[in-house]
Amino acid sequence: MRAAVVVNPTKLPDLAAARSRLDLAVQQLGFEPPTWIPTTLEEQGTTQARGLVHSGVDLVLVWGGDGTVNAVADGLVGSNVPLGLLPGGTGNLLARNLDIPLYLSGAVRTAYLGRDRAIDTLAVSLGHGVLRTSLVMAGTGWDAAMMDVNETLKARIGWAAYALEGAKQFREHPLRMRISVDGSPPTRYYGRTCLVANVGTLVAGLQLVPEAKVDDGLLDVLVLDPTRPTAWVRTSWTLARGKSPANAPGRTLLQGREVVVTTHSPRPRQIDGDLVEAGHGFRVKVRPRSLVVRVPQ
Repeated sequence: MRAAVVVNPTKLPDLAAARSRLDLAVQQLGFEPPTWIPTTLEEQGTTQARGLVHSGVDLVLVWGGDGTVNAVADGLVGSNVPLGLLPGGTGNLLARNLDIPLYLSGAVRTAYLGRDRAIDTLAVSLGHGVLRTSLVMAGTGWDAAMMDVNETLKARIGWAAYALEGAKQFREHPLRMRISVDGSPPTRYYGRTCLVANVGTLVAGLQLVPEAKVDDGLLDVLVLDPTRPTAWVRTSWTLARGKSPANAPGRTLLQGREVVVTTHSPRPRQIDGDLVEAGHGFRVKVRPRSLVVRVPQ
């Protein structure tokens, strides 16, 4: 098996030790160590992944945060070359949704000995010709604003840093937006956040969209509008307990294959937990079963 691992060096404080651990885990399964390919500030994984596909590799591993996973997956979309996920970030959102182990030896075993599963990806148009791939979610409003956390604080207290930032963002004005699904006439909505989800478990392991399935060929559009203080408290308490907000007040869910979200004013936007340039919403289209991922047998 010809395998390569695309690595984000910033996520691994001791690269030599990390490489030794990975090589040992692979060799214990009876395979040759993978080729080691680091990302850079200029090339964050997509170009490396496309080059590996062109060279004819059998498996591409990715070791980094959700942003690196997103970039590498973008280079593999439509190729049928399987992606193996190694835990390297705070969220590991795709791995959590696919029940992939979050410890190295288990993740390596899954990547080499697991089964192939074709999942949907989302094509996110941000305007001005900018097109990005999303595996988990794209959002605007409160959820995007809360991603702008201090990295030092995030390293110290983990997901609690997002919760603190989210509480501060409640003071911001709610979104005024129009949403069109599958070409329907735009409908007006008023809310704190709008998420377009590919999976059900989003930030901090919360089941925000339990209706979402990673391979159903549909995207799920969630609008949360807990504008009254009592509704906000109820929704926050539901999320804090790790419960689904399916019955939370001010929750609207739409499904389709393509959605256009237009906000009244420029607002923060995020893709798979990474902030992108603020703007007036986005267009999202599902690409059914366009990425192959190694998952547990």
